[in-house]
Amino acid sequence: MEAKTLRRDRFSLWIAELLRDYEVIAPRDELAYGRIEAPEEIWRGSDKPHRPLKEFFFPQRETLFGYQVDGAKVTLDQPPHLEADRVVLTRPCDAAALTILDKVFFWDYQDALYREKRERTTIVSIACEQPCETCFCTSVGGSPADIEGADLMLAPLEESFHVQVLSDKGKALIEHSEALFGASTEKENQQRALLEDAWRQRIGREVDIQNLAEKLDFDSPIWEALTEQCIDCCICTFLCPTCHCFDIQDEGDPLEGERVRLWDSCATRLFTKTAVHQPRATHASRYRQRIMHKFQYYPKNFGRTLCVGCGRCIDYCPMGIDITAVLQAVKEYAHG
Repeated sequence: MEAKTLRRDRFSLWIAELLRDYEVIAPRDELAYGRIEAPEEIWRGSDKPHRPLKEFFFPQRETLFGYQVDGAKVTLDQPPHLEADRVVLTRPCDAAALTILDKVFFWDYQDALYREKRERTTIVSIACEQPCETCFCTSVGGSPADIEGADLMLAPLEESFHVQVLSDKGKALIEHSEALFGASTEKENQQRALLEDAWRQRIGREVDIQNLAEKLDFDSPIWEALTEQCIDCCICTFLCPTCHCFDIQDEGDPLEGERVRLWDSCATRLFTKTAVHQPRATHASRYRQRIMHKFQYYPKNFGRTLCVGCGRCIDYCPMGIDITAVLQAVKEYAHG
Protein backbone atom coordinates (compact mmCIF):
# COMPACT_ATOMS: atom_id res chain seq x y z
CA MET A 1 0.00 0.00 0.00
CA GLU A 2 1.49 3.32 -1.11
CA ALA A 3 1.84 6.00 1.56
CA LYS A 4 2.54 9.72 1.30
CA THR A 5 2.80 12.63 3.69
CA LEU A 6 1.18 16.05 3.55
CA ARG A 7 2.45 18.77 5.85
CA ARG A 8 -0.29 20.29 7.98
CA ASP A 9 0.57 23.78 6.74
CA ARG A 10 -0.07 22.57 3.16
CA PHE A 11 -3.53 21.14 3.83
CA SER A 12 -5.42 24.35 2.99
CA LEU A 13 -3.29 24.83 -0.12
CA TRP A 14 -4.22 21.29 -1.22
CA ILE A 15 -7.93 21.98 -0.73
CA ALA A 16 -7.60 25.23 -2.68
CA GLU A 17 -6.05 23.32 -5.59
CA LEU A 18 -8.83 20.72 -5.50
CA LEU A 19 -11.47 23.45 -5.60
CA ARG A 20 -10.21 24.54 -9.01
CA ASP A 21 -11.28 21.26 -10.62
CA TYR A 22 -13.66 19.51 -8.23
CA GLU A 23 -16.75 20.15 -6.20
CA VAL A 24 -15.54 19.71 -2.63
CA ILE A 25 -17.86 18.51 0.15
CA ALA A 26 -16.70 18.67 3.75
CA PRO A 27 -18.03 19.28 7.26
CA ARG A 28 -19.38 22.85 7.26
CA ASP A 29 -20.16 22.91 10.99
CA GLU A 30 -21.13 20.49 13.75
CA LEU A 31 -24.51 19.95 12.05
CA ALA A 32 -23.83 18.84 8.50
CA TYR A 33 -21.61 18.26 5.51
CA GLY A 34 -21.91 20.73 2.66
CA ARG A 35 -20.26 22.11 -0.44
CA ILE A 36 -17.41 24.51 0.32
CA GLU A 37 -16.00 27.35 -1.77
CA ALA A 38 -12.81 27.97 0.24
CA PRO A 39 -10.59 25.94 2.62
CA GLU A 40 -11.55 28.23 5.52
CA GLU A 41 -15.14 26.96 5.34
CA ILE A 42 -14.16 23.49 6.57
CA TRP A 43 -15.23 22.84 10.15
CA ARG A 44 -12.20 21.52 12.03
CA GLY A 45 -14.03 19.94 15.01
CA SER A 46 -12.86 16.56 16.26
CA ASP A 47 -16.29 14.93 15.93
CA LYS A 48 -18.36 14.03 12.89
CA PRO A 49 -21.32 16.25 11.84
CA HIS A 50 -24.72 15.41 13.31
CA ARG A 51 -26.15 14.59 9.88
CA PRO A 52 -24.51 11.71 7.99
CA LEU A 53 -22.81 11.84 4.62
CA LYS A 54 -25.36 9.54 2.95
CA GLU A 55 -27.60 12.41 1.77
CA PHE A 56 -25.00 13.30 -0.91
CA PHE A 57 -25.44 9.86 -2.46
CA PHE A 58 -28.97 8.96 -1.36
CA PRO A 59 -30.74 12.33 -1.01
CA GLN A 60 -33.70 12.96 1.28
CA ARG A 61 -35.73 13.82 -1.82
CA GLU A 62 -34.59 12.82 -5.29
CA THR A 63 -36.39 13.20 -8.61
CA LEU A 64 -36.32 9.95 -10.59
CA PHE A 65 -37.94 11.53 -13.65
CA GLY A 66 -40.40 14.20 -14.67
CA TYR A 67 -43.42 13.49 -16.84
CA GLN A 68 -45.79 15.36 -19.16
CA VAL A 69 -48.91 13.83 -20.72
CA ASP A 70 -50.31 15.32 -23.94
CA GLY A 71 -53.15 13.17 -25.21
CA ALA A 72 -51.65 9.80 -26.06
CA LYS A 73 -48.08 11.17 -25.89
CA VAL A 74 -46.07 10.77 -22.67
CA THR A 75 -42.74 12.59 -22.31
CA LEU A 76 -40.25 11.67 -19.58
CA ASP A 77 -37.57 14.11 -18.40
CA GLN A 78 -34.49 12.52 -16.90
CA PRO A 79 -32.91 14.05 -13.77
CA PRO A 80 -29.79 16.20 -14.22
CA HIS A 81 -26.30 14.74 -13.93
CA LEU A 82 -23.66 15.98 -11.51
CA GLU A 83 -22.06 19.20 -12.70
CA ALA A 84 -18.52 18.11 -11.75
CA ASP A 85 -16.55 15.32 -10.17
CA ARG A 86 -16.56 15.54 -6.39
CA VAL A 87 -14.13 15.14 -3.51
CA VAL A 88 -15.58 14.42 -0.08
CA LEU A 89 -13.71 14.93 3.21
CA THR A 90 -15.30 12.71 5.83
CA ARG A 91 -14.81 10.51 8.89
CA PRO A 92 -14.10 6.76 8.74
CA CYS A 93 -17.56 5.72 9.94
CA ASP A 94 -19.32 7.70 7.20
CA ALA A 95 -16.91 6.39 4.56
CA ALA A 96 -17.46 2.79 5.70
CA ALA A 97 -21.23 3.36 5.60
CA LEU A 98 -21.05 3.96 1.84
CA THR A 99 -19.77 0.42 1.24
CA ILE A 100 -22.83 -0.84 3.12
CA LEU A 101 -25.16 1.26 0.96
CA ASP A 102 -23.32 0.00 -2.14
CA LYS A 103 -24.45 -3.54 -1.40
CA VAL A 104 -28.07 -2.40 -1.42
CA PHE A 105 -28.05 -0.09 -4.43
CA PHE A 106 -25.80 -2.38 -6.53
CA TRP A 107 -27.49 -5.64 -5.51
CA ASP A 108 -30.20 -7.16 -7.74
CA TYR A 109 -30.78 -3.78 -9.42
CA GLN A 110 -28.10 -1.27 -10.41
CA ASP A 111 -29.38 2.13 -9.27
CA ALA A 112 -28.13 4.55 -11.94
CA LEU A 113 -28.55 7.74 -9.88
CA TYR A 114 -26.66 6.34 -6.92
CA ARG A 115 -23.99 4.82 -9.17
CA GLU A 116 -23.19 8.12 -10.87
CA LYS A 117 -22.68 9.83 -7.53
CA ARG A 118 -20.41 7.05 -6.28
CA GLU A 119 -18.36 6.79 -9.47
CA ARG A 120 -17.79 10.55 -9.70
CA THR A 121 -16.82 11.01 -6.06
CA THR A 122 -13.43 10.47 -4.40
CA ILE A 123 -13.58 9.78 -0.67
CA VAL A 124 -10.92 11.32 1.59
CA SER A 125 -11.28 9.94 5.09
CA ILE A 126 -9.66 11.70 8.06
CA ALA A 127 -8.87 9.58 11.11
CA CYS A 128 -10.49 10.41 14.46
CA GLU A 129 -7.90 11.49 17.03
CA GLN A 130 -10.59 12.04 19.67
CA PRO A 131 -13.52 9.64 19.19
CA CYS A 132 -16.68 10.80 20.93
CA GLU A 133 -17.89 8.93 23.99
CA THR A 134 -20.81 7.28 22.17
CA CYS A 135 -18.68 5.81 19.34
CA PHE A 136 -18.48 2.02 19.25
CA CYS A 137 -16.96 1.48 15.80
CA THR A 138 -14.45 -1.09 17.06
CA SER A 139 -17.33 -3.33 18.18
CA VAL A 140 -18.64 -3.62 14.62
CA GLY A 141 -15.32 -4.15 12.84
CA GLY A 142 -14.30 -0.52 12.39
CA SER A 143 -11.62 1.75 13.77
CA PRO A 144 -10.95 5.48 14.28
CA ALA A 145 -8.61 5.10 11.29
CA ASP A 146 -10.59 2.50 9.33
CA ILE A 147 -9.77 2.53 5.61
CA GLU A 148 -13.02 0.91 4.45
CA GLY A 149 -14.75 3.01 1.82
CA ALA A 150 -11.90 5.51 1.50
CA ASP A 151 -9.79 6.35 -1.54
CA LEU A 152 -7.33 8.26 0.66
CA MET A 153 -6.91 7.94 4.42
CA LEU A 154 -5.36 10.91 6.24
CA ALA A 155 -4.01 10.15 9.71
CA PRO A 156 -2.85 13.22 11.68
CA LEU A 157 0.74 13.03 12.88
CA GLU A 158 2.48 15.78 14.85
CA GLU A 159 3.38 18.05 11.95
CA SER A 160 1.88 16.28 8.96
CA PHE A 161 -0.78 13.90 7.71
CA HIS A 162 0.14 10.31 6.90
CA VAL A 163 -1.71 9.60 3.64
CA GLN A 164 -2.58 6.05 2.59
CA VAL A 165 -3.35 5.73 -1.12
CA LEU A 166 -6.10 3.11 -1.32
CA SER A 167 -7.48 3.22 -4.88
CA ASP A 168 -6.92 4.51 -8.39
CA LYS A 169 -9.14 7.49 -7.61
CA GLY A 170 -7.02 8.24 -4.56
CA LYS A 171 -3.86 7.99 -6.66
CA ALA A 172 -5.33 10.41 -9.22
CA LEU A 173 -6.07 12.90 -6.44
CA ILE A 174 -2.45 12.75 -5.28
CA GLU A 175 -1.20 13.22 -8.84
CA HIS A 176 -3.48 16.24 -9.21
CA SER A 177 -1.37 18.08 -6.58
CA GLU A 178 1.75 15.91 -6.57
CA ALA A 179 4.17 18.69 -5.61
CA LEU A 180 2.47 19.06 -2.21
CA PHE A 181 3.06 15.47 -1.14
CA GLY A 182 6.19 13.68 -0.01
CA ALA A 183 7.04 10.00 0.40
CA SER A 184 6.26 8.52 3.79
CA THR A 185 9.23 7.16 5.74
CA GLU A 186 9.27 3.92 7.72
CA LYS A 187 9.37 5.98 10.92
CA GLU A 188 6.20 7.82 9.89
CA ASN A 189 4.50 4.55 8.96
CA GLN A 190 5.30 3.17 12.41
CA GLN A 191 4.15 6.35 14.10
CA ARG A 192 0.84 6.13 12.29
CA ALA A 193 0.33 2.52 13.43
CA LEU A 194 1.09 3.41 17.05
CA LEU A 195 -1.31 6.34 16.94
CA GLU A 196 -4.11 4.18 15.57
CA ASP A 197 -3.62 1.80 18.50
CA ALA A 198 -3.88 4.77 20.87
CA TRP A 199 -7.02 6.08 19.15
CA ARG A 200 -8.65 2.65 19.38
CA GLN A 201 -7.99 2.66 23.12
CA ARG A 202 -10.01 5.89 23.39
CA ILE A 203 -13.19 4.14 22.26
CA GLY A 204 -15.00 3.91 25.59
CA ARG A 205 -18.13 2.08 24.47
CA GLU A 206 -18.29 -1.50 23.30
CA VAL A 207 -20.74 -4.30 22.76
CA ASP A 208 -20.03 -7.91 21.86
CA ILE A 209 -21.94 -8.75 18.67
CA GLN A 210 -20.39 -12.19 18.20
CA ASN A 211 -23.19 -14.68 17.47
CA LEU A 212 -25.69 -11.88 18.00
CA ALA A 213 -27.80 -12.78 14.96
CA GLU A 214 -28.58 -16.20 16.46
CA LYS A 215 -29.70 -14.57 19.71
CA LEU A 216 -32.19 -12.15 18.15
CA ASP A 217 -35.49 -13.89 18.83
CA PHE A 218 -38.35 -12.41 16.81
CA ASP A 219 -40.96 -13.59 19.35
CA SER A 220 -39.05 -12.67 22.50
CA PRO A 221 -41.06 -10.70 25.09
CA ILE A 222 -37.99 -8.55 25.77
CA TRP A 223 -38.84 -6.25 22.84
CA GLU A 224 -41.78 -4.80 24.75
CA ALA A 225 -39.64 -4.01 27.79
CA LEU A 226 -36.77 -2.55 25.79
CA THR A 227 -38.78 -0.10 23.73
CA GLU A 228 -41.50 1.20 26.02
CA GLN A 229 -39.97 4.68 25.85
CA CYS A 230 -39.65 4.81 22.03
CA ILE A 231 -41.82 7.57 20.52
CA ASP A 232 -41.26 6.66 16.84
CA CYS A 233 -39.62 10.02 16.08
CA CYS A 234 -37.36 8.43 13.40
CA ILE A 235 -34.25 10.35 14.49
CA CYS A 236 -32.30 7.12 14.86
CA THR A 237 -33.01 6.12 11.26
CA PHE A 238 -32.72 9.51 9.57
CA LEU A 239 -29.37 10.26 11.27
CA CYS A 240 -28.07 6.74 10.71
CA PRO A 241 -25.46 6.67 7.92
CA THR A 242 -26.56 3.19 6.79
CA CYS A 243 -30.39 3.21 7.06
CA HIS A 244 -31.73 3.28 3.52
CA CYS A 245 -35.50 2.71 3.50
CA PHE A 246 -37.33 4.86 0.97
CA ASP A 247 -40.76 5.49 -0.53
CA ILE A 248 -41.57 6.42 -4.14
CA GLN A 249 -44.37 8.91 -4.83
CA ASP A 250 -45.78 10.85 -7.76
CA GLU A 251 -46.04 14.60 -7.15
CA GLY A 252 -48.08 16.81 -9.46
CA ASP A 253 -51.25 16.02 -11.38
CA PRO A 254 -52.22 13.45 -14.04
CA LEU A 255 -50.84 15.66 -16.82
CA GLU A 256 -47.54 16.88 -15.39
CA GLY A 257 -45.36 16.11 -12.40
CA GLU A 258 -42.43 14.18 -11.01
CA ARG A 259 -41.78 10.74 -9.62
CA VAL A 260 -39.64 11.17 -6.52
CA ARG A 261 -37.78 8.97 -4.06
CA LEU A 262 -38.10 10.03 -0.41
CA TRP A 263 -36.48 8.80 2.77
CA ASP A 264 -38.72 6.52 4.79
CA SER A 265 -38.29 4.84 8.17
CA CYS A 266 -39.30 1.57 9.77
CA ALA A 267 -40.17 3.64 12.87
CA THR A 268 -43.23 5.25 11.27
CA ARG A 269 -46.75 3.96 11.78
CA LEU A 270 -47.40 3.83 8.02
CA PHE A 271 -44.26 1.89 7.08
CA THR A 272 -45.27 -1.41 5.37
CA LYS A 273 -48.96 -0.69 6.04
CA THR A 274 -51.28 -2.19 3.45
CA ALA A 275 -54.93 -1.46 2.72
CA VAL A 276 -56.07 -4.20 5.09
CA HIS A 277 -53.33 -4.58 7.69
CA GLN A 278 -50.39 -3.01 9.52
CA PRO A 279 -47.98 -5.84 10.38
CA ARG A 280 -46.01 -3.62 12.78
CA ALA A 281 -48.68 -1.89 14.81
CA THR A 282 -46.69 -1.29 18.01
CA HIS A 283 -43.56 0.56 19.10
CA ALA A 284 -41.95 -2.74 20.01
CA SER A 285 -42.57 -4.35 16.62
CA ARG A 286 -41.17 -1.34 14.76
CA TYR A 287 -38.06 -1.08 16.93
CA ARG A 288 -37.58 -4.85 16.67
CA GLN A 289 -37.60 -4.48 12.87
CA ARG A 290 -34.78 -1.95 13.05
CA ILE A 291 -32.59 -4.14 15.26
CA MET A 292 -33.35 -7.35 13.34
CA HIS A 293 -32.61 -5.64 10.03
CA LYS A 294 -29.28 -4.28 11.21
CA PHE A 295 -27.99 -7.32 13.04
CA GLN A 296 -29.72 -10.32 11.46
CA TYR A 297 -31.38 -9.72 8.08
CA TYR A 298 -28.67 -7.59 6.46
CA PRO A 299 -25.81 -9.78 7.76
CA LYS A 300 -27.59 -12.84 6.38
CA ASN A 301 -27.75 -11.23 2.92
CA PHE A 302 -24.42 -9.39 2.82
CA GLY A 303 -22.12 -10.81 5.48
CA ARG A 304 -21.71 -7.79 7.76
CA THR A 305 -23.76 -5.68 10.16
CA LEU A 306 -25.83 -2.74 9.00
CA CYS A 307 -24.09 -0.51 11.53
CA VAL A 308 -20.77 1.34 11.67
CA GLY A 309 -20.91 2.28 15.35
CA CYS A 310 -21.02 6.05 14.81
CA GLY A 311 -23.18 6.57 17.91
CA ARG A 312 -25.52 9.14 16.35
CA CYS A 313 -28.62 7.18 17.36
CA ILE A 314 -27.40 7.29 20.98
CA ASP A 315 -26.45 10.96 20.89
CA TYR A 316 -29.71 12.28 19.49
CA CYS A 317 -32.44 9.93 20.72
CA PRO A 318 -34.75 12.24 22.72
CA MET A 319 -35.72 9.34 24.99
CA GLY A 320 -32.16 8.23 25.75
CA ILE A 321 -32.32 4.79 24.11
CA ASP A 322 -28.82 3.33 23.80
CA ILE A 323 -28.47 0.74 21.05
CA THR A 324 -25.46 -0.87 22.73
CA ALA A 325 -27.49 -1.38 25.91
CA VAL A 326 -30.35 -2.82 23.86
CA LEU A 327 -28.04 -5.33 22.19
CA GLN A 328 -26.47 -6.29 25.49
CA ALA A 329 -29.89 -6.82 27.07
CA VAL A 330 -31.00 -9.00 24.15
CA LYS A 331 -27.91 -11.19 24.54
CA GLU A 332 -28.30 -11.50 28.30
CA TYR A 333 -32.01 -12.41 27.97
CA ALA A 334 -31.15 -15.08 25.40
CA HIS A 335 -28.72 -16.63 27.88
CA GLY A 336 -31.53 -16.81 30.44
